Amino acid sequence: SIQEKRQSINERYERIKNLAAHRQARLNEANTLHQFFRDIADEESWIKEKKLLVGSDDYGRDLTGVQNLKKKHKRLEAELASHEPAIQAVQEAGEKLMDVSNLGVPEIEQRLKLLNQAWSELKQLAATRGQKLDESLTYQQFLAKVEEEEAWISEKQQLLSVEDYGDTMAAVQGLLKKHDAFETDFAAHRDRCADICNAGAKLTEANNHHADSIAQRCHQLQNKLENLCALAARRKARLMDNSAYLQFMWKADVVESWIADKETHVRSEEYGRDLSTVQTLLTKQETFDAGLHAFEHEGIQNITALKDQLIEAKHDQTPAILKRHADVIARWQKLLGDSNTRKQRLLQMQEQFRQIEELYLTFAKKASAFNSWFENAEEDLTDPVRCNSIEEIRALRDAHAQFQASLSSAQADFEALAALDQQIKSFNVGPNPYTWFTMEALEDTWRNLQKIIKERDIELAKEAQRQEENDKLRKEFAKHANAFHQWLTETRFRLLGWDGTSMMEGSGSLEQQLEATKRKAAEVRSRKTDLKKIEDLGAILEEHLILDNRYTEHSTVGLAQQWDQLDQLGMRMQHNLEQQIQARNQSGVSEDALKEFSMMFKHFDKDKSGRLNQHEFKSCLRALGYDLPMVEEGQPDPEFEAILDVVDPNRDGYVSLQEYMAFMISKETENVQSSEEIENAFRAITAGDRPYVTKEELYANLTKEMADYCVARMKPYVDTKTERPITGALDYIDFTRTLFQN
Repeated sequence: SIQEKRQSINERYERIKNLAAHRQARLNEANTLHQFFRDIADEESWIKEKKLLVGSDDYGRDLTGVQNLKKKHKRLEAELASHEPAIQAVQEAGEKLMDVSNLGVPEIEQRLKLLNQAWSELKQLAATRGQKLDESLTYQQFLAKVEEEEAWISEKQQLLSVEDYGDTMAAVQGLLKKHDAFETDFAAHRDRCADICNAGAKLTEANNHHADSIAQRCHQLQNKLENLCALAARRKARLMDNSAYLQFMWKADVVESWIADKETHVRSEEYGRDLSTVQTLLTKQETFDAGLHAFEHEGIQNITALKDQLIEAKHDQTPAILKRHADVIARWQKLLGDSNTRKQRLLQMQEQFRQIEELYLTFAKKASAFNSWFENAEEDLTDPVRCNSIEEIRALRDAHAQFQASLSSAQADFEALAALDQQIKSFNVGPNPYTWFTMEALEDTWRNLQKIIKERDIELAKEAQRQEENDKLRKEFAKHANAFHQWLTETRFRLLGWDGTSMMEGSGSLEQQLEATKRKAAEVRSRKTDLKKIEDLGAILEEHLILDNRYTEHSTVGLAQQWDQLDQLGMRMQHNLEQQIQARNQSGVSEDALKEFSMMFKHFDKDKSGRLNQHEFKSCLRALGYDLPMVEEGQPDPEFEAILDVVDPNRDGYVSLQEYMAFMISKETENVQSSEEIENAFRAITAGDRPYVTKEELYANLTKEMADYCVARMKPYVDTKTERPITGALDYIDFTRTLFQN
């Protein structure tokens, strides 16, 4: 029974414990539920409060108010965004309660639905207000631009309404420049207004909640702009009218001023003192009339056309314009009349002076012509009589006779001048302004001419006698000079052999040619006295100032130079022959070779000058067998240049006979450098390297001329051991040494 009792107590305790736990759980659920309802009520209250803010119809009355409301709305949007987690937490708590407990589930579900609906409405209201605030901001910015343009239009309307159109041309031009600047500015603002209206139309199309106000303001702006445009056109038209009127008045003043300046000319009482001054005044008058004619087109017609334009346009100042134009035209017509009157008066004065002027001019022309004739005659008659030949003095005397025969026409001209002078003096006028000649001065001139003619006759006679004496001297000089020149030419031809009988190429030996040359040279020196006589005659010609001689072409200087050249030629030929004889004797160069060299020189001496130029010298060398390369003209020729360095060291461009012969002889012997070389050459043609050579060996290895030369000059060889000569042996060693010693 105790056990049962204990078991019953324990069961009752467990049951009470379970009931307590169940009640505790129900109480916790009830507490959580009430806490949820309290939280959801707080959120609903918060949402309601915010709905009052976002539901306001205040979107700002100006740009600043809208900008402030935009800032507040951005803070509200930030607050909504930051509060959204709390809303989500309440929703999650309600859903959790419905999941874990059945207590108040319908009510929780209903309250959650209402919370979600209120939260969505709040966010929608916030978005709608944000959009409208954006539209209000755009609208206020649009209004700011509209008001700015309207303010500019109002300012310009006041300026364009001013009635000041300028009272001077400068003022009008200044106002027109300002108006042009306004029109440029207006064009820019008109484009700006168009942009504003286009922006307003886009706002209206975008359903901006200020669409009605935007359309109204755009219409007002367009009307104001059109009114300003009309006002600007009206002001510009009035400025242009005033400018045209002032321009007309200014041009009229200019025309009238020009007329006033010209009136002083036509009022002048100066009509000239003689024909020249009258003609000068007439020329000025014609220039003046031409100026009037030109001004009529430039000035009068210009202001008349301007007047017609203003009248046709019905200008406000039409009466004043007509009066001003009439005054100017009346003054212009008077000026034309006065100018014509002055011109007629000047023409009358011109005719009055013309007859006297014609007499003056006629006398002046004839007096000038007569004086020119006299001056030319005086110059010819007083020109020094200095002739160079009989023909010249004869020509002068013939010309003087013809001049004397023509004096009758000059006498007639002189008498005509005297008659004209009497006619001029009959008018009782002053001196002739066109000439300084007077009849008295011309009479003195005529008397002086007769005196000069007589003096000229005497001078011509003296000169004729002098020329006859000079001509005799010319003939005497020419006779001796021509004969001496002929002898020089013949002697030169004889020496050089241009007549085929050269003393260098005679049939005799070199010694005979040398002797003949010496005799010819002595003859040349003996003719020095003939040259001296010619020089004496030349000196006499110079004393008589005889500078030309038609009887001869030779002068003392030229003949002296030719004689000196001939004398030098003789000496060079002697030296050349002596050189050839020495070359023959010492080097073995044959006379035939020397003659060949001389003939070649003569053949290529085309101009018979006794010397060869470089081209002739090169051709001569080739003819003699020298192998010179062919080179183009102007190209270097080293081999020929080396030869010229030897034969023409001073490079005067010519090679004389002496230089040529010396070169050819040196070339013939240039291979012989020393006695040892000659000995070695002879030793080479002997048999067995012996100190002697035989005649047979010489003729077998040398030319006949060279062998003859050696045989004639070599001594018989004497054996040094036996001191006896060897038959047929010739001592080439002694010959060689003797040759080089010489």
